[in-house]
Amino acid sequence: MIKYEELKQSSNGMPTWDAFLGPILSISLKKNIWSRKELVQAVVDNSDIPEELRNLRYTSKYHDLILNNRIDWALSDLKIAGLLNTPNRGKYKISNLGKEVYQKYGMNIDREFVHSQKAYQDHRQKQSDNNKNIIDESSDDETIEAFELNIKQVDDWFSKQKIDFADNLLARLRKVNPYKFEKMMTHLLAEMGYKGTDGEELVTQKSNDGGIDRIINKDPLGLETVYVQVKRYGENNTVGSPEINGFYGALTRMHANRGVFITTSSFSKDAQVAAKQLNIALVDGEMLTNLMIQYHIGVQVAQTYDVFDIDEDFFE
Repeated sequence: MIKYEELKQSSNGMPTWDAFLGPILSISLKKNIWSRKELVQAVVDNSDIPEELRNLRYTSKYHDLILNNRIDWALSDLKIAGLLNTPNRGKYKISNLGKEVYQKYGMNIDREFVHSQKAYQDHRQKQSDNNKNIIDESSDDETIEAFELNIKQVDDWFSKQKIDFADNLLARLRKVNPYKFEKMMTHLLAEMGYKGTDGEELVTQKSNDGGIDRIINKDPLGLETVYVQVKRYGENNTVGSPEINGFYGALTRMHANRGVFITTSSFSKDAQVAAKQLNIALVDGEMLTNLMIQYHIGVQVAQTYDVFDIDEDFFE
């Protein structure tokens, strides 16, 4: 049985997509050949993930199950990395490399390891080369037809690109100078509206911050104040409940009733429970990159594409 509490999770409790890399290899050992749907469902069935998370869906028009979608992404990367083979179309089988990797690392396989595999690196290089010249003037009708995609395929492709970009952004954040990282996070919160029109940002003394890294006054008089603590941690350095309790102690000394704890890693289950009880908002690495992309902090749009549909009202 795959233990839910042992899986890497985002701030809402949903396991991240790379949390399923190890579980997929584990389940794939139970049978020789799997269909994609069978393997994804087997991972769900062999876990104790809460029912409410199993039924959670995206708000897009396709309303896909978030859990199944994340398992699907992990399955795709394992295939690209050569840890799973596809002997027939739509069929999956664990490779000899996959067996060796699972025997050595078990459930502790992460995205960095999978993305470092030669097959994955070769795939990315080939993908990069193909993107430079997908269709040239010599392409025949058959080649052009092969590149015709439906809207859902395009939507899935962009979703995967966003995930890969978020991974790169998070890796970059973990290399930033800690003090500069604090400023970046304050800028993000300001863009999100936590700094009022005439509000201000205060920097705490590094030697006497008491667990508080930044203070944001939403109004000139400081009647609405947000206290911020940030931890620029590595992926495996999970924030636990002691850090949350320490932050709450700092808030109490400031007679504050609201705080935001931001990290580039993740929060343990105990930390999430403590934060909910103590009225502390948590932002983990996954949520952080999503917010930075949403509010265009530290990122820029490289290209945009419009997909058109007929305006039926116009023709009526």
